[in-house]
Formats: sequence, C-alpha cells, structure tokens
Amino acid sequence: MIDTLNLASATFSGMERVGIDVASPRVRTPLVSVIVRLRNDAGTVQRAIESIISQGIDSFEIIAVDCESSDRSRDIIDSFAERDVRIDALHSDSPSFSAGANLALAHARGTYVTFVDGSSWIAPHALEELLDFAQDNRLDIALGGLSVDMRKHDGSISSQEIVAPTQVFVSQHEFRSNAWRLLGMGQMGVVPGKLLLRERIERLGLRFDDSTCGELGFMAGYCRDAERVGVLGMVSVHVPQVTGQELSQGEYATLPARCDRHFELMLELYHYWGLDGDPASMDVVRNRHLERVVSCIGKVCGPDCTLPAEEKHRIVVELIGSKHVQLAASATKPRSMVVSALSIPIKAQNVKLAMGGAAFMARVFGESAGLPLSLDIRS
Repeated sequence: MIDTLNLASATFSGMERVGIDVASPRVRTPLVSVIVRLRNDAGTVQRAIESIISQGIDSFEIIAVDCESSDRSRDIIDSFAERDVRIDALHSDSPSFSAGANLALAHARGTYVTFVDGSSWIAPHALEELLDFAQDNRLDIALGGLSVDMRKHDGSISSQEIVAPTQVFVSQHEFRSNAWRLLGMGQMGVVPGKLLLRERIERLGLRFDDSTCGELGFMAGYCRDAERVGVLGMVSVHVPQVTGQELSQGEYATLPARCDRHFELMLELYHYWGLDGDPASMDVVRNRHLERVVSCIGKVCGPDCTLPAEEKHRIVVELIGSKHVQLAASATKPRSMVVSALSIPIKAQNVKLAMGGAAFMARVFGESAGLPLSLDIRS
C-alpha cells in the first residue's frame, strides 16, 4: 500500500527544493524580477506588462511601481495584480523614478533583475534570450539593444536602433578596454535592456539616487568591478521618446549641475579603470558630455520650458560656461552635425547664438536635435 502521508511529505519537500511556495502558486525564488516603473502611463502600461507575460518563460515576477500618477495607471496595475499572483503592484509616495526603482528593488526576489518603463515594451522572446545568454556565459551583466523612437518637430517618428555586435568580455581588462564603445552608443547609461544579478546589487549596496546621477550612477557602480560582461546583438526593449520623466519648471535650473556631475562621474570611473589617459575613451566621455549639454540647451529653449527669458539665459550661461564643457568643446570632434554646429557658440560662450541655434535645430530636427541618443537625460 502506498504511504500517502510520506508521499505528501516527499512532494512537499520536493516543491520546496525547486522554489515553489506551497502556500500559493507563486514561485518563491523566481529566475527574474521585472521592475516596471510608471508615471501617467495609463495608455501604455498594459502593453508593457503583457509584453513581459508573453516572453515564454515560466519563472518570473513583475513588480509594477506607480510613481504618483495622476491618471488611471495605478488602477490598471492593481487590476493586473489582483488577477495574476506573479504581479505585485506598489505605490511610491514620490514622482521620482529613482525612488520607485528603490521601492521595487526592496521587494524583488529574483536571481536576475531587469527594468522596463510603463511606456516601453520588451521585444518578443528577448528576455528569454537574455537569460539564456547570461546563464550560458556566467555573466555579471548582459546588455541587450534598444530601439528608440524619436519624435520630430512635424510630429513624425523615426526609430534608432542602439545595437552592438554579440560579444562576451571574459575579463575586467577586456571589458574596460571596450567600454567606451558601449558608452558611445548610449547602451551603458540607462537600465532598460540590461539583465543584472540581484545578489550583486545587494552585495554592493546599490540603489538609485538622483543626487548621484540616477541611472548612470547606478550603472557605473554596478559595472565598476564587473568581471564578465556580455552584449547580445539584438533589440531587447523598445523605448518611445516620451520615456522618462518630464522636467518640472524648477528642475531646469538644476541642469548645469547635473551635467557636471555626470561628467565627473565618468571621469572618476575611467580614472579608477586606469583609462583616463586613453584617447579613445576620453574622446567618447567628452563627446557624451557635449551632447548632453547641447540636449539641455535644447530643453531650455524648447516649448515645454516656460521660464522667463532672463532665467533661461542664466541657465544657458551656466551650461556653456562650465570648465568641463569648455574642455569638451575644445578637445573633441563632435559626432553629429548639430553638436558640431553648436560647439562653435559654446566655445565662444556666445549665449544668444547658442540659444538661437538650439531653438532652430529643434525646429528642424525635432526634440532629439539630431543627437545620437537623448535617453539618458532623465538620469
């Protein structure tokens, strides 16, 4: 006769070993935690969540965190959480994406962590392929590509793919020597499209902090001593231009300090890596800084900034008067026509010409102003 008591006990123990919570159908230790940050994304967050559910993987959890939305976003994620035990809905008391990400990280249980915003979506099977890639190659971090929609002034959309060839860096030296290429492509500064080890995040005590460059600061801390880094040559996340948080009128005044902090962070990281004397690395760091400054001037001169003209003028004076941007404008060859054109009044510290040029370029090229990538201005 079958001993049903012992059989039940063995089954219970077996379920525990594979990480199944016997009190519910929820996986106790999912393979991956997908953190969805959203604010006023009622029209797109369903697409974001469904793109995760349809990835073709069994062991996952979704942690959707609403960052003080004023639309129906929080109701939508609450509804998802009520219907699916794999989804948690959290509500942050701050509009900051950094605060929202930190709240979600405190609840994450997965071996890996990845991020997607409520306005974005994960490409079909991309998460499955990133997971296989990371596990097969024992990676500290797997980087997927991005597809970014750029909205032009006439309302039309153009897409830009940020994809590097598939490669695995098996040592610190190999990764650090090639990091400038990934930074130059815009793949290193933001968290979407990355697969990270949660144990490493916790061991390093990493959290998002707007005062230390937000996403870029988080990624710099994660990659600082990374051993094995892999790049998967495919688009993993689609990102609309609207991704990220709009600037409040008071935040425009913080743009000069933000730009300086980003540049100093990258200089410190490359100094730590022993690459501050490497011409290719330094050229990319300076180019990215100059592009960020040009993007910020475009923001200040754009229609969303309603500050008085004299306040706009003061902000641009600070932006182009920084010793960092003067060095970048003098020592690097810009990678785009727009940045090359605006580097002339920037070097001359001609505020009127810089503002007029930025406003004109925005009208011709749209908000992206012809830059290689403007995603990481949100950091």
